Amino acid sequence: MTGQPAFGPEEVKHLEFLQAVIARHANTSFLVKSWAMTVSGAFIAVATRGPSWKTAAVAVGLATGFWLLDSYYLRQERRFRSLYEKVAGRVSPAVPPFSMDAEQHGGPVPWRAVALSRTMLLSYGVLVALDTMTVLFLA
Repeated sequence: MTGQPAFGPEEVKHLEFLQAVIARHANTSFLVKSWAMTVSGAFIAVATRGPSWKTAAVAVGLATGFWLLDSYYLRQERRFRSLYEKVAGRVSPAVPPFSMDAEQHGGPVPWRAVALSRTMLLSYGVLVALDTMTVLFLA
């Protein structure tokens, strides 16, 4: 036992709200990854049938755009996780009841660190590299 009193109903509800937001961001990130793979694959398939380096170049641009979009959602998810940990840990200064302001009350999450994280590099770095090689091969 940690010596802290149990969470009240309002604190539990606040944590549930935060968990729902975290789950939505994680789901959106997954959907962005699946769309990135699908769209990039379709453009590369069309480019190799043509063969057209311009179509492959569009695939590189789209993959990069999806990378940036997914980085945004992953960064937001990490901010809300930080806010969740603060509410659950009852750190000082206390987070106002039912606050969903992850920018103000969550911890700092550098955008570059998120975009260049291992997960993002494995997902999108490989995709952009393959698309770029296709552009170079077809040029």
